[in-house]
Amino acid sequence: MATAPFLGDNEVAPPKFKTLKPEQEPIDLLTPGSDHHKFVLEYILKRIRSSEEQMTKFYSRWQVAERKIQAYLTLPDYEQMLKDMNDKSAPPAPAIILFPYNFASISTIVTYCMKVYCSKKPFTPLGANGKEAADNVKYMEAMLQYQYDMNKMIMRIFQLLLDGELYGLGVVRNIWAIKRGKRRVIRPPNETERLSYANNPQDLPALLKDYEEKVIYAGNETMNIDPFMFFPDPNVPMAEVSEKGEFVFWREYVGKHILLEAERAGALKYVRTIEPGTGSTADDKWYNLSHRSAISGGNAHAGGTEGRGQTGLHNSYKVDQGSCTIIPLELGLGPEDYPVKYLFTILNKTQIVQAEPLDMDHGRHPVEVSEPYSLGYGFGQPSLSDYISPIQDILSWFIDSHIYNVRASLNNQWLYDPSKIDETSLKYPQPGKHIRLKPLAYGTDVRAALTQFPVNDVTRGHISDLATFLKIGDMVSSVNDSMRGTPTAGRRTAADARMTNESGFGRLSVHAQLISQMCLTRLTDQYVLNIQQFQEEDQWLKVIGQESYTNVGAQLLMGNFTYTVHDGTLPLDRIGSFDTWKEILMGMAQSPILSRSHSLPRIFEHVCALGGAPNITSFRLVSDTELDQMAKAGNAVPLPEAAAGLPNAA
Repeated sequence: MATAPFLGDNEVAPPKFKTLKPEQEPIDLLTPGSDHHKFVLEYILKRIRSSEEQMTKFYSRWQVAERKIQAYLTLPDYEQMLKDMNDKSAPPAPAIILFPYNFASISTIVTYCMKVYCSKKPFTPLGANGKEAADNVKYMEAMLQYQYDMNKMIMRIFQLLLDGELYGLGVVRNIWAIKRGKRRVIRPPNETERLSYANNPQDLPALLKDYEEKVIYAGNETMNIDPFMFFPDPNVPMAEVSEKGEFVFWREYVGKHILLEAERAGALKYVRTIEPGTGSTADDKWYNLSHRSAISGGNAHAGGTEGRGQTGLHNSYKVDQGSCTIIPLELGLGPEDYPVKYLFTILNKTQIVQAEPLDMDHGRHPVEVSEPYSLGYGFGQPSLSDYISPIQDILSWFIDSHIYNVRASLNNQWLYDPSKIDETSLKYPQPGKHIRLKPLAYGTDVRAALTQFPVNDVTRGHISDLATFLKIGDMVSSVNDSMRGTPTAGRRTAADARMTNESGFGRLSVHAQLISQMCLTRLTDQYVLNIQQFQEEDQWLKVIGQESYTNVGAQLLMGNFTYTVHDGTLPLDRIGSFDTWKEILMGMAQSPILSRSHSLPRIFEHVCALGGAPNITSFRLVSDTELDQMAKAGNAVPLPEAAAGLPNAA
């Protein structure tokens, strides 16, 4: 047996197991209850537990960040406040204001990055390293955009960015998926159907509707991973775990029906050997740790085990899935005596239901991690919320203390002699008091019986201080009122506004570049290499620069591509671009030299698209292809004055 570099000091080499036969899969050896299964299960769980111990150190900080971004008030207290407001016999308790500064700043940064990444197609432009790749760039970009659309990638990128700002950690996992489903097809009648209509052939339709199981999607499948449910190798920085980590696992709660469908498709095995909710109850501490549902009152992890032992339907499994680098010979899963990445799936930490080699050309674990506020080198990084949460606390205190002081001044604090004043009328909570004197005070100076305390508003300057601390918070987050879409007070010159915005955009553009380099370009690399490795069927795709759809096969997807980092700048304003291109078009139309070297019709179509009329090409009398055919047949000749300005002119 080979040396065991992946076995720890307290791990021993396994006993001799059955040899994997050629017709068997590794999962076939891990039968429920067997010694082989127990050994491999403990090997995997030991690594998951080592990550759990490290990841739980961040949970309390993340919980605070979740409450801050929700500006959370405990619901029972809030309900009591509403009851007090409806109580006519007593003045309502003062409302507590939590200033949602975290939400405003994080939302602005996420919106900026979304505009940078998703405002144009394709989302990720490619470069080329060689002639073959240069010829195929546009086809691979079209394939990437098709798979992005199928994966609802805008939603995935949004969640990735939000997690990065809130937790300091955004994670996506990406695998190659083949989805099948029944689809209606039209086919001619077969021989059996013809014979059944032998006596009445006129009743037999020429074409029949039928259902056929087909591959409806084969491609990359990207999903977000909840940071609370992410368990990477703690021996390397999270941002490098896909490349350098020994293992990485993620957790979710999945319904039994989904797992049974996966078992029927051959992806899983032994699902029926355990029931939902079984397993160690000690693991319940890992459930519902997030406070993201503090306001809604729901479960932070849908389908979890919080309701175990209570009345109701509980039909979900805790699923730990991940990639682990093993030496198959050491674990009795294969003859390889060198490191191989395996994909494992465990239900309720009791049964392995998937164990198969993860043979990916990119050679990494199928995850990518973004840590946008990384300080480098360590395991676990801060988030924007960690930096600006103290600012939110101060802003909330300024507002609440001012409200409390104003209420104190409105409450009319009195010093009175109870022998001379009717206390019931004095304590009347509504405005417009009529204070009655007792007979003992008749004819006396009422000021001796009743005196109001002087009230000083010591919080008068809090509102002006609020603006000062807002400015400090904006300085930390690199967000200002202009970026939030909030008009600033006072008159500002256009140059001043532009310089302020450009300064803020400069910091955010670098921020967006870091996320692009750290995560998105690496994810694109996984997409491209998976497509080149696993794509079998051709796809009809709309390629940029071509009017009709193109049948894109494997040959058009080959090449060594490079991945361009987003420059982090916002796309140009369409109205401004439209005005600029309109002036360019008018200038070219008046210049014989420019009209000979540039295509005026195509510039005209581009201007129309910017102006909101992208379908102007549908009004053409003659398409480019038809014009080429007419020219070859001698039925069309270029105009002498502006020959170079026409499309495909000879």
